Amino acid sequence: MVRHSTNGTRRDRRVLACIPYFHCRRYIRRAVLSMLNQTHRDMTVVVINDGDPQPPWDLLADIADSRLVRFTIAANYGPYFANAIALNATSAPYFLMQDADDWSVPTRASELLDRLEAEGSDLAVSAQPQYVETAHGQRIFDVRWAGIAKNGSSPHRFTVNLTLGPEFAYRAPHAGLFRSDSIRRVGGYYGGFRIGYDTILTNHILMTGRISHVANPLYFRLARPDSLTHSPLTGSRSAIWSATTAAIESMYKHSFFWYSLYIAGKIDSECLGGAIRNAVARNITAASALRLEGEAQKLKQVFQAQRIEPV
Repeated sequence: MVRHSTNGTRRDRRVLACIPYFHCRRYIRRAVLSMLNQTHRDMTVVVINDGDPQPPWDLLADIADSRLVRFTIAANYGPYFANAIALNATSAPYFLMQDADDWSVPTRASELLDRLEAEGSDLAVSAQPQYVETAHGQRIFDVRWAGIAKNGSSPHRFTVNLTLGPEFAYRAPHAGLFRSDSIRRVGGYYGGFRIGYDTILTNHILMTGRISHVANPLYFRLARPDSLTHSPLTGSRSAIWSATTAAIESMYKHSFFWYSLYIAGKIDSECLGGAIRNAVARNITAASALRLEGEAQKLKQVFQAQRIEPV
């Protein structure tokens, strides 16, 4: 839908939806179609094959929608890296996160975008039903992020909490619609980690801006034992999880120190953003940064060839 500002000029409401793909053949088509079938039509959907030797292109071969972009990177670097490639390659003002094994209701993008624009926020998120697959179909066992904590606290873990404090906490999900520049302001979508980075990304968004919430269940999340969150290699009981959590908590303390100075009026927002970006950049190796830049340039050329981005 074309919207116009109060002075009559056209408002840019382009959305880039990124779907990182790795070992999700059973689910990828559903995820892609849930994006292409959004009621908000001004959308590009890029599927990034994150080094899977068996890419999903045969499963998507019959989809002729010109808004669908297929892109492959040679090795597996994780979903944050893939999202960062897409973010760094686009000029779309909005970025929508979508996992390959999850799916979205048709109004997800439009509801999140309308709420984000109405409230002037930087990220809009919604309730997320969690489900498992059984012999009898899908069974929802929980609905997370359905509400907002009152007075900065809630007895429920997965409640959106807009109150920042010195202790690191999982305050909001990243499965939502961002302003692209708001992610860039806090260092981008890749912070040098394969897991866990989304928990501090949304905290950084809260430090530098605002998060909106839609109570409607718009994003359905599949719980499966071989996902990054639940796998024995990367799940909550793994060594990599413990090391990553410690590093992210340390980063949060650094960022919160600068946020406290900002709240006290001792630094401005530009200084705060710079301090957060510097903290994020410390965890990214020079080789990873160079690789990310190179892949983003390749994807930008694909966008231009498909006339999705200006030359």
